[in-house]
Amino acid sequence: MSDIDWDNLANQAADQTDTEFQTTIASLTRISIKEIDEFIKESQISNANAMKVLKEISDATASNTAKADAIANIDNGVNFLVSIANRIV
Repeated sequence: MSDIDWDNLANQAADQTDTEFQTTIASLTRISIKEIDEFIKESQISNANAMKVLKEISDATASNTAKADAIANIDNGVNFLVSIANRIV
């Protein structure tokens, strides 16, 4: 029976998941996959929290104040927005 390198297998799965996540975000925005990767690394936000931030931003029923409050409560949510804003400014 061959030995399975579980750590390597887990790392490969994580890399594949990150790539798929970045591809999905890129397809929903005008931001490139490379830029999305940079924003996530700069802000140290998790993929799940990045999705929460983007969901809050796109919520047409919420006021800007409600969106800001919600994003402030997401770990590294504000850092993620600052990284995106730096691209625009």
